[in-house]
Amino acid sequence: MPEGNGAETRRSGRVTLRVPLKIYEEGSNNPFLVEAYSVKVSLWGGLIAFGATVDRDQKLFVFNQATGEIAESQVVYLRPMRLAGGLGLAAIKFLEPSPGFWGVVFPSCSRAQRT
Repeated sequence: MPEGNGAETRRSGRVTLRVPLKIYEEGSNNPFLVEAYSVKVSLWGGLIAFGATVDRDQKLFVFNQATGEIAESQVVYLRPMRLAGGLGLAAIKFLEPSPGFWGVVFPSCSRAQRT
């Protein structure tokens, strides 16, 4: 039976990891560069906290200040709650596989583990 938290659709495990990030957008009329950090990460993206206003489906570039890697991503979910300091939460997915982006090895999330 499907779970209400979306676990049945996850392609990899998640880990709690705080990584300093810079988020920016290219090619728009109002480009921005903001400091951010990860909250939860996976092989395919993550949940990030930052102060800019973004829209669902918006394309962003994420710069990992710890590894120096850059990944193009897309906003897939905006959480209505805000963190202390007014930071918002957005879930992003990477547009291209980026297995080394977070600098960690992810736990497996096979179908057998979910049943």
